[in-house]
Amino acid sequence: SKTDFFQNIGSYIPALEENFPEAAEKISELSDELSELTHKIPSIREIADAITGNNLPIDPEDVATNAYIKDSPMLTFYPDENISMQMLDGGTISIFGVVGSIERSNLIVCFDTPDGETLEQNAVPTDSAYRFNEQLSVPQTDCSELYISVYTGSKPYGNFISWVYNYVVIEKTDSGEWEIKTSPVYESNVEKYERDKSISDALKSTDSVQSDYANMISLAEQLTADCSSDYEKALVLHDWVASRLYYDNDSLSSTETAPYAAVEVMSSRRAVCLGYATLYATLCRAVNIPCNIVSGYALGVAAGYTEWTEDNIDTAEQNHVWNEVYLDGRWVITDVTWDSQNKYENGEFIDGGEVSHLYFDANLEYFSANHKIVVYDTKR
Repeated sequence: SKTDFFQNIGSYIPALEENFPEAAEKISELSDELSELTHKIPSIREIADAITGNNLPIDPEDVATNAYIKDSPMLTFYPDENISMQMLDGGTISIFGVVGSIERSNLIVCFDTPDGETLEQNAVPTDSAYRFNEQLSVPQTDCSELYISVYTGSKPYGNFISWVYNYVVIEKTDSGEWEIKTSPVYESNVEKYERDKSISDALKSTDSVQSDYANMISLAEQLTADCSSDYEKALVLHDWVASRLYYDNDSLSSTETAPYAAVEVMSSRRAVCLGYATLYATLCRAVNIPCNIVSGYALGVAAGYTEWTEDNIDTAEQNHVWNEVYLDGRWVITDVTWDSQNKYENGEFIDGGEVSHLYFDANLEYFSANHKIVVYDTKR
């Protein structure tokens, strides 16, 4: 229904482009329109689901097995930039990991109360390989909960930027010991994350995930040409999207919808979370890497809640979108939007600097501190 030949017929038949440019343009337009139509036709499984009201089992040969990593102290599994936290006996917490560059080579670890008061700050340096390993005593307090925040900078003084903020919570048990608090939406996330997922659904081209477009395939192949593994490809595409796009703050107060179809996002370089997620899924699928779009609820988005409460723990509201990419036999959680520091505000593109990796290959347990999975969007 749609091939590169018809979409770019002028380059394949120069004589047609030269002598009948209007005809060549019309053929290209019809190709796009037909593609949009066929993308909207549901599959046999989707039709059956709609009729019965049930989700039919996925063909076993189409199921992506999922090796979920549990009980890890790592906030993210990305090996070149990560941080781990582990409570030890005696009210001591071990904080260790590696930063990605000299720009993050000095750390400040803060213990904050739920009211935002900082009880204690601790300087944590890195070694020549940018690794750090420190054991810190939890400060004395009457509070039953404390938040651990981590800031990084290129020097032991001056400006520091947030790396981990209101992300890790420690709570005092009935016996007076401190432990890392488990998110109240974690078990719900595990249940959804461990469900069978279709590989073919995570590879198909759709209206907004335009992975069969020639320019998208060419771009993805060019960006990943030097990669030796799918994991490296997913990382390169994550970094490119996070550095290329700018979060469109202006659209939040506008009646116009921010671009979210991949080609349009590529052109404007402005998007909100849906645009980031669709472009990332497009590029992954364009090089045959399965990638899902996940819709859910995230704390701190717009005027939403900043903590889990009785009102939002069971919410089915969707205010944020991210991805899961299938690599090495497991679904890797990736939130490109939250790893991007760029923003578009008051009509200006504002460069936010170095891309973060706190949400690339995120640990579901810690990811649940501020993300709740609601639905896997296979029709976007």
